[in-house]
Amino acid sequence: MDNVKHILFKPRLLFLVSNFDDDVRLEPMQVIMRIIVFIITAGWIGFLPSYLFLIYMRENRFFSYDFFVEGVFGLNTFIVAAAVILVILSFYFYGFFILLKLGLQQQKKEGKNGYRFAAWVSFFLSVFMHVVLFEFFLEIGKPYFFFWLMGISAIFCALFYSLVGYGFKRSIQNWLSPVLFLAASIILPFMNHGVTAEMISMALRNFNMGGGKNIQIESKNEEVEYKGEGKLILLTPRNAYIESVDEKLLIVPISNHTEITVW
Repeated sequence: MDNVKHILFKPRLLFLVSNFDDDVRLEPMQVIMRIIVFIITAGWIGFLPSYLFLIYMRENRFFSYDFFVEGVFGLNTFIVAAAVILVILSFYFYGFFILLKLGLQQQKKEGKNGYRFAAWVSFFLSVFMHVVLFEFFLEIGKPYFFFWLMGISAIFCALFYSLVGYGFKRSIQNWLSPVLFLAASIILPFMNHGVTAEMISMALRNFNMGGGKNIQIESKNEEVEYKGEGKLILLTPRNAYIESVDEKLLIVPISNHTEITVW
């Protein structure tokens, strides 16, 4: 029992803790670089939902103008919900690194570590989540989804890890981590565009908004009468983008006279 307690609670890895704010000197160029990086990062995070949907559209060989003009609120709401899930998942996967960092900083500064127990619990929870999700995706024949989620979770957690536990000076000095976050969040979804598009498809299917769900659409008015069915790629405020039975792209305008059935 004493050996287990020694392994779990012995102070270690203190050499990984960086200096505190009192030991940091800021240069004007560092402040300028941090402001520039902050503006670019904020702008990119705002554009990220559109970027992911552009990858989805490229993979399905279509482009929707009205989606970006009139569907912005729905787009952002959809992505915010997905982002919340990814952030929570990233903490389940790698949150123990953040707790480890906070604990080591407290150990070096105050001589005690109040995060040690939580860090170990988070670590074992991480192992459990890895095993459960890997078996789940392996069972449905899509293990690459697991590695995609691991990559995205690692990106988010690395960003949070670079920000927590620092004072104002150290946060200003740390501009490299957001740059790496930008690069990873651009490259990873694009290099794995097939998996990214399929993940968007899964989310759209859950909301009956696309992703290959079956659709039957009937439009009746004084000028045009249309009835058809196929696979729904994307449903926007103005149009339904449908893959027909013969694999052609159909763009069907939506009006007050349009009846849509999705299943």
